[in-house]
Amino acid sequence: MKRLLRPDRLVAVAILAAAAGVVLLMPAGVAFGSPRGDLTSQFAPWRAFAAASIHAGHLPLWNPYTYAGEPFLGGFQSAVLYPPNAVFLVLPLARAINASIFLHLLILAWGMYRWALRRGLHPAAAGACGAILTLGGAVFPHIYAGHLSNICTMAWAPWILGGLESWWTERRRAGLFEASAAICLQILAGHVQYVFFTGIAAGLHALVWSAADGSARRRAVPAVAGCYAVAAALAAAQLLPGFAAASEGIRQGKLGFAFASMFSFPPENFLTLVAPGFFGDFLHNPYWGRWYISEMEVFVGAAGLVLVATGAFVADARRRARLDLTLAGLLFLLALGANTPLYNLLYDFVPGIGQFRGMSKFVFPAMIFVALALGAGADALIRRRPIPRWLAFAAFGASVLLVGSGLMLLVQPESVGDFIRGLRATNQDYLPEAALTNHPYLHESGMRAGGSLAVAGAVFLLAGGSLLWAGRRPWLRWAPLVLLGVETMLFCSGNFATTDPSIAAPDEMRRFIAQHPGDYRVLTLIYPGSGYNSGFLLGASDLWGNDPSVLRRYAEFITFTQGYDPNQTTQYIPGFRSLPPLYAMLRCRYAFAPNDGRIQTFESPAPPMARAQLISDFRVLGGRDAVFAAMSDPAFDPRRTVLLESEPVPRPVPGADPGSVRVTEISADSLTMVADVAEPTLLLVTDPYSRDWRAVPLPGSSQQSYTVLPADYVVRAVPLAAGHHRILMEYAPPSFLMGAAISTIAWIGWLCAAWLSWRRGGEASA
Repeated sequence: MKRLLRPDRLVAVAILAAAAGVVLLMPAGVAFGSPRGDLTSQFAPWRAFAAASIHAGHLPLWNPYTYAGEPFLGGFQSAVLYPPNAVFLVLPLARAINASIFLHLLILAWGMYRWALRRGLHPAAAGACGAILTLGGAVFPHIYAGHLSNICTMAWAPWILGGLESWWTERRRAGLFEASAAICLQILAGHVQYVFFTGIAAGLHALVWSAADGSARRRAVPAVAGCYAVAAALAAAQLLPGFAAASEGIRQGKLGFAFASMFSFPPENFLTLVAPGFFGDFLHNPYWGRWYISEMEVFVGAAGLVLVATGAFVADARRRARLDLTLAGLLFLLALGANTPLYNLLYDFVPGIGQFRGMSKFVFPAMIFVALALGAGADALIRRRPIPRWLAFAAFGASVLLVGSGLMLLVQPESVGDFIRGLRATNQDYLPEAALTNHPYLHESGMRAGGSLAVAGAVFLLAGGSLLWAGRRPWLRWAPLVLLGVETMLFCSGNFATTDPSIAAPDEMRRFIAQHPGDYRVLTLIYPGSGYNSGFLLGASDLWGNDPSVLRRYAEFITFTQGYDPNQTTQYIPGFRSLPPLYAMLRCRYAFAPNDGRIQTFESPAPPMARAQLISDFRVLGGRDAVFAAMSDPAFDPRRTVLLESEPVPRPVPGADPGSVRVTEISADSLTMVADVAEPTLLLVTDPYSRDWRAVPLPGSSQQSYTVLPADYVVRAVPLAAGHHRILMEYAPPSFLMGAAISTIAWIGWLCAAWLSWRRGGEASA
């Protein structure tokens, strides 16, 4: 009973109770997040599609609704195998989203709380660690932005770092099992970049501790390597199909330097440590800083910064706090990305760095260690440790600087325009050009920036005063924590909104599609707009979407058809310019675009081709550029000629009667076809090609094996011999079966080892 009543386990019960309360109290159709964020454009449709597929008894390996079709489970962020996503199977979409977000925020806070408790911090100080990380600038803005996979993946980082630390500092074997399981859950949660960056943070953590503590030297680095190797085996069912899909995606190789270096953390945004509203926020004044605000905030509060300094210079564990701040400094240096020369070396020589953009994401692991230092400072105050007077005077100095700067802006708010213009010159912001000549906007921006600085200065003044007088008035030692709570609430109030996930599929569009049935695709160019994954909710496959896992062949084809350079292909199109006739071979029928606040519908000038048809004429060309050159010829007709990249076997007879074909059954990742062919020909399927699509002969088929070839660069062709054919075409990546087998064996071994460790006293020293 005593073990069951441990504080951390009571907190676990409270987490589950709180999550259940949120699910019950929030309105059924309201979800956390912005109406214009990634929640509606990306994650809500994905979660709904996955839940519907699993309810139907089908594991969704392929998503036919986005980019005309793309790998789904292998796309990582779909998080099909992530256990907490079972909530989407039992709750309506909006409530499931809320439950998922709230649960993961609490898991994150709980992980920090347990880690801080294990370090010996007072429970209130440990709670401050969890609260400031969860509600601070590194995490909370992601709710507004709708970054569901980010939040789910970040939640497990303290369990990884804390579990590893407990092994090399306490020889706690359970920490290794905790860390490896948490890494596995991170992988399954879907945001690979946070997995990678957390791994780098874990490696730096081990190296710093090894340098500072000789007793940890032999355990730290091997523990990190071992836990990540074990976690890779546990998560192989996700990793192997994920790597296979990535090898066909736009990020199969290193990204171009310009693209990869985007979203580096701007040095001026360190102001948001204490003045989060300086550059604007989500609700009151549009953000005018560089990149996106959701990943460019490091708010910890002026009172929080005072607590961090207290931890570094006063706490009993100040040596640990200084190690934490050293780690935070290293991670902040990485977060600066292309703003330092170091990034060029990392991009050129460190594997993996060039595969991602957004070095600013290193802010999150950095803030984990800042939060620990803050907790050490809170612990020192709560335990009434002597506070040097110079700390109070340093806070007063910061107060004078910030209040003075704030007052200058409040007196001349339009002067902030010079700062805004300087940032505009970097071409790294998304503020409309008109804002620079909008006097009311500049005035409001200056007032809010000045007010944010002045408020931070006032908090420094109060926090410094509480430190100065705490010896005579012990209750003042709690003042910085109270001030931190007030600052945090004000910060959260400017970074929170709710939305209805159903807006991802506007009623007008859904009604139109329902009134025009057929086997066709659409191109959505309206709000939610181009680059959204709303096809499943609309009831029609979309030609485009919002996913870095888009197949490279497909993205290059769309880029080419819109008049852009396919060598510069990304997951984004600068702007769709037309509905070219070539889209007939992708079955595009309608496009939706905005027009004076309403949705205007355009019909493609070329009627969509059938899903499956027989074509006997073909040409074999040498690669992408040759195929695109042939497609550029106005005489090219995809209904009459198929462009191949290798010789078909059997070889079709040009000009012969192709015969007949019909589709008898369709699912998300398979279709069954019956064909009768008098002469060898090609079966063209107007769905995107991937090497993991295979064609299998069914009983009664005259051909013993089939080959799926890329046709017209982007769709599929199967050479058919003369005769009767019954074909099952299915997306069946062998990597998934191999990964599932590895994961099964690994989990059996992990559970057995964990049980044996527990039986032998896993909490004891090894």
